Amino acid sequence: IVYSADNGYYMGNRGLAGKWSHFDESLRVPLIIVDPRVPKAERGQVSDAIALNLDLPATFLDWAGVAIPARYQGRSLQSIVQGQTPGAWRSESFHEHFAVRHRIPAFEGIRNNDFKYVRYVDHGGAEFLHDLKNDPDELINLAADAQHAQTLAEMRTRTDERVKELGGALAPLEGVFAKSTDPHPSASAAVGTQPDKEGFVRVFDGKSLQQWAGDRKYWSVQDGALTGKTDGSLMMNHFITWTPSTIRNFDLRVKVRVTAGGNSGLQYRGTSRPDLGLDIVTGYQCDVVADNPNYNGMLYEERGRRILSHTGERVIVDTVGQPWVVEQLPVQEFAPNQWHDFRVLVQGNHHRHWIDGVMTADLLDFDEKNRTLEGVLAVQVHVGPAMTIQYKDFRIKHLPDAFPLEKPEDHPIPAGAYGVRPQGRLPDDWKPPVFQP
Repeated sequence: IVYSADNGYYMGNRGLAGKWSHFDESLRVPLIIVDPRVPKAERGQVSDAIALNLDLPATFLDWAGVAIPARYQGRSLQSIVQGQTPGAWRSESFHEHFAVRHRIPAFEGIRNNDFKYVRYVDHGGAEFLHDLKNDPDELINLAADAQHAQTLAEMRTRTDERVKELGGALAPLEGVFAKSTDPHPSASAAVGTQPDKEGFVRVFDGKSLQQWAGDRKYWSVQDGALTGKTDGSLMMNHFITWTPSTIRNFDLRVKVRVTAGGNSGLQYRGTSRPDLGLDIVTGYQCDVVADNPNYNGMLYEERGRRILSHTGERVIVDTVGQPWVVEQLPVQEFAPNQWHDFRVLVQGNHHRHWIDGVMTADLLDFDEKNRTLEGVLAVQVHVGPAMTIQYKDFRIKHLPDAFPLEKPEDHPIPAGAYGVRPQGRLPDDWKPPVFQP
């Protein structure tokens, strides 16, 4: 049995879209081979030998006892599977991509276990050299580093030789190169989307749960709305997660309706936690709470710092994680069983929530240890009474990834600010701490 897969999409990682570049996320794919004929002592091994998809045809022929044609570029993996890498096995692999050259930058280069060299042939021969031992994430380009000039020259020469062996250099690009997406720091999550004239993208089509992952026991589409229902027996909060990308900085708009006694939330910059249970997401949340105006629209952190601000509190979270109320905002009640317009605007470490145009939360998060700047989008069904929660006209505008972060020195906490009341049962004589500059 041979298992492999295509390379994955960047999904905004490195600020990139697609899967067509020289980084290992694009070049490397899984390869698992199960052969019952292999001695038990050799099973379960992981080999560092460089294997290529070109090796699969040669391997299949070798297993079948058929001679491998001399013209094949690949080699049989049979000896490696048996735990015996041939002494003359390849020490480098050649990689190139030149499809759709008018939109995707064409590149060529070689990779070994120590270094990777690549050049982008239609873009002035821009070169990259990565030290895979000391920089496995390929974050540093050493092409201009004088200490690595010899390595660069040697790998450039070997690339030239390999290109010549394979038929020579690519012909010049015909026509003009046109970008397929806006580069970083524009919003990577907007890649591949078709925003409307205001820049918003619909994250729910009103017809299906396509692009959402969650338990269909609780989630469905009813009357054009993403609908969550519980019967009161739920033992743990459950989420349904939007799958196309993570979100970073954004302006989210959605209409929300919840039944009396219901509890839900718009989860953002979250983290999926299968270690805690299926469909569990942690992170920031704009609460949707019927019958409690002090919670409806507040900023909560699921399985984290918990209540960061109640509704109607302008809050600064200091560098050690203490949230301080610096101003009170008007609190308004919003009736259950009616549609309300929710808005969540997140720019760097500045979070704001609104319901029907009324600001319910305004928070600056200076807690670098615990805050998050990117994560998934999800919505929640909560433990408690039977309830129905519905979301429709669900839209998001992805804002630039490199939005500047607010700094504590520019937002001093005023004297007299007091601590946010924490969640849970507190002593009858509890009083909030008062900030002392």
